[in-house]
Amino acid sequence: LKMAKTNKNLNNFFNTHKFLGSFKSYEDIPFSSIRNECCFIGRSNVGKSSLINAITKTKKLAKTSKTPGRTQSINIFEISEKINIIDLPGYGYAKVSKVMRNDLRVLIENYIENREKLNQVFILVDSKVGIKNSDIDMLDFINSCSKKFSVILTKIDKISNSHIDFQKKSISSLMKNYKKSFEDIYLSETKKNSGIIDIQKKIYDMSEQNEI
Repeated sequence: LKMAKTNKNLNNFFNTHKFLGSFKSYEDIPFSSIRNECCFIGRSNVGKSSLINAITKTKKLAKTSKTPGRTQSINIFEISEKINIIDLPGYGYAKVSKVMRNDLRVLIENYIENREKLNQVFILVDSKVGIKNSDIDMLDFINSCSKKFSVILTKIDKISNSHIDFQKKSISSLMKNYKKSFEDIYLSETKKNSGIIDIQKKIYDMSEQNEI
């Protein structure tokens, strides 16, 4: 019964959402939209929009696209007027120009470094691909900013259980380098909503802890 009540609370919480806008820099974000927040980052095509849509119980809150690298700004979604979910551009997409790649990286890093209300960075890793150098660069940066982060392995429906275990172990051993900042590993896929409730609980708990 408790589980059912929790799920109902989570559903109600995440069903109440609105899009607050897209911003080209953290400095453009209006003061009125400042509340506790968590952000989602990852390489292009990692399944970020699909994951945000699964979390918010909608098909269309974050724009999914067949073309990776479409998100080129900071997109802010408000959940139940308690916490913001931030969708940041994908990084490491080879088909955009070097200048563009650099600009997006600066946008992401400036946001992570300067947002005082940022409680959690969710870094998404495609379970088929594993962690790449661009992810490690980002983890190093998040760690240097002393921000808390969790890793979400996406698309676990596309690989075998033994491969999931392998990815989880290799990420766990890498996380020994980030003891101060690293919090958790989540396994997810959006077709059957596997692992989505765990991520929702984390975000919900953050919003509760931050009540004054």
